[in-house]
Amino acid sequence: MAIFNLSDPSIPGPPPIPDPPAPDPVEPHAPGPQEPGSRFPLKTALAIGVVAALLTAWHLKVDPGKGLDPAIVADAFRLHWPARPAPPVPTQPRRNSANLPPPSPIFVDDSNNLDPFFAQLWKLEQNQAGVVTILHYGDSPTTADLITGDIRAQLQARFGDAGRGYTLVAKPWAWYSHRGVDMSSSGWKLRTGVGLIREGVYGLGGAAFEGKPGAWSKFHLARADQTAVQIEYLARPGGGSFTVSANGNQIAAQSTAADSQAAAFLTAELPAETQIVSVQPSAGSVTLFGVDFRRGANGLLYDSLGLNGATTSVLARVMQPDIWKQELDHADPALIVINYGSNESSFSKWVATGYANELRMAIDRIRRLAPNTPILIMSPMDRGERTGLDDIQTMSTIPEIVAIQRQVAAQTHCAFFDTYDAMGSSGTMARWYEASPRLVTADLLHPTPQGATIVAGLFLQQLSLRYDRWKMQHGIAVPAVPAAPALKPARVRAAFDAPHNASRASRQPGIQASTK
Repeated sequence: MAIFNLSDPSIPGPPPIPDPPAPDPVEPHAPGPQEPGSRFPLKTALAIGVVAALLTAWHLKVDPGKGLDPAIVADAFRLHWPARPAPPVPTQPRRNSANLPPPSPIFVDDSNNLDPFFAQLWKLEQNQAGVVTILHYGDSPTTADLITGDIRAQLQARFGDAGRGYTLVAKPWAWYSHRGVDMSSSGWKLRTGVGLIREGVYGLGGAAFEGKPGAWSKFHLARADQTAVQIEYLARPGGGSFTVSANGNQIAAQSTAADSQAAAFLTAELPAETQIVSVQPSAGSVTLFGVDFRRGANGLLYDSLGLNGATTSVLARVMQPDIWKQELDHADPALIVINYGSNESSFSKWVATGYANELRMAIDRIRRLAPNTPILIMSPMDRGERTGLDDIQTMSTIPEIVAIQRQVAAQTHCAFFDTYDAMGSSGTMARWYEASPRLVTADLLHPTPQGATIVAGLFLQQLSLRYDRWKMQHGIAVPAVPAAPALKPARVRAAFDAPHNASRASRQPGIQASTK
């Protein structure tokens, strides 16, 4: 059942990024313990027996003078045997899978990694109190809150609006935006983790802003319906102070001085009819990370955490683990989306030799810092490149990255959404560039608002189908809907298959972003 309305309604390209070094090998994340109550499988017992016998034979061959050491059998049991993920929260029994609709090849979750997330969505549908938070890490389309803004609007319309969510303290780039929040600022020194392959102290969104008295940020809310604001800052020895104002009146003041360095949070209630929130240093030097707008205590938050030019390395190597864990603990996400790959596509050799391990490193870090949080890997969109005066083709590295992501997701028991195949796979950006209205900008990478709405709709459609499948598995009634074509990737190709015209279109000039 499609529970979302998909009819809801140009960003320059990212700057070049340095070629990342070859990553250290990382083993795929192991799944959790076996479900309680499951019987020990006969095949597994036989396999352990065979391993023990082989170890015994080897031992006797190497040193026949010694008897059988009991530790040999113990060695067989110490081998790492894969186990099933943790069971879902609901207590309803699973239905026979033969009665379920076939799973989609576009949205894959063979390990039922998303079951706890779907259980929380179901609680929201039952009007149970609480906030369900989704963290969406990504690159430049996420930076502009294009696709994520449409996803947020539709999910909140269905499950409840818990607020505008997390936005950076100031605009790192002119095109940075967060839907429903108009931002202006001055006087901040910016740091992001983009282009750096070393750990640093950043906020939940991968950026930090240092300022002294005279610096300021102002947030103009599209609607005066937010009830609280939360400021994320760095507590540290010698830290200064900052104030928060609503509609020009100070509502909170906070010192950032502390005995040790840590991520910290100030929450201030917003007076009724607040539309302008201001933050500014009042004494000394402060480091602020983000501003989180909340609306009540129920519903869904969808935090768009995008950095221009970002790659998977931001999560794999850059976010300082202790600080990031404090931030993740505070956010308490029900789902983390990893949505990179567009910028990696510029480095074909590294994609072939190092990208898989880099993605595993990012997943492993999240699993260590937020062990109970489901992870969804969202592939990049198609990316075009010009091969002639009027010939546009898909970059060869895009399908390679998507295939790697699909494989790593299966190996590490993450869910996977194939954006590339859902939107039409190879040649999509050529068709989108010729469409009217145009669905992708001249760089053949960043979608226009119309294109972003299509991508968001495809994602929401597949998420909805998977959620309905989860409901059916747990005995929850789902209204009947016409059957969709089985195992057929969703396409939008036919709608935009206009022939190429003969004119040569020029690229938009890229805008260099600070990575200091």
